Amino acid sequence: MSDILAIIPARGGSKRVPKKNLKEIDGIPLVAHAINHAKNSAFINRIIVSTDDADISEISIKYGAEIIDRPEGLRDDNTVMEADNILCDVVDKLEKKGEDIKIVVLLYPTAPLRTVEKIDEAISLVDQQGYDSSLSLVHDQGYFWRAPNDTNIIEPYNYTPSNRIPSVMHDFTQFKENKAIYVCTKKLLLDTRCRLGGKIGYVTMSSLESVDVDTLDDLALCEILYNFNNKK
Repeated sequence: MSDILAIIPARGGSKRVPKKNLKEIDGIPLVAHAINHAKNSAFINRIIVSTDDADISEISIKYGAEIIDRPEGLRDDNTVMEADNILCDVVDKLEKKGEDIKIVVLLYPTAPLRTVEKIDEAISLVDQQGYDSSLSLVHDQGYFWRAPNDTNIIEPYNYTPSNRIPSVMHDFTQFKENKAIYVCTKKLLLDTRCRLGGKIGYVTMSSLESVDVDTLDDLALCEILYNFNNKK
């Protein structure tokens, strides 16, 4: 029975931080933080780590997850819709074994500061409140610029410099994905091959919970914030 399934994608390779998913916060590997979050959820009843790495497999099993080997074609970080394809791969393999899956929860190992309460809140939106998918967001009212590749020209992305309105006066609230929590129905995932779609709900997380580990600086910041958050 895996009616609400957590999938944790944790490949062995990482360009910026080698073996990133095994780096530790408070003595616990990042992949194990994600497993612990899933284990403590009131909803999740099965945890799968999708990996290509023997060390990650060993640690994941030690912390109570099952392993599904990641296909060769999904082992790089430059694949379009990589995470969605990983989710589909795991669900397809389990369904061929007769597993009854209702909801899929994606938890990246790189979000060790998320809380179980937020995971359950996001799952509840899909499981109990009629949403097809949900995700975690952090408020971000910044003024953004973008630079087309191979040019030194930059251009404003979400505002007009000659009409700079204070963010509190905008007629919208702006959020950023923090890559901590994604939830979707199995039907949406397999029908669209995408984890977000249909009626989309969201939960908000504070900036102190929303660091995504992509560099050694992020890892150091997470260690500081983890200790700070757990002393509150």
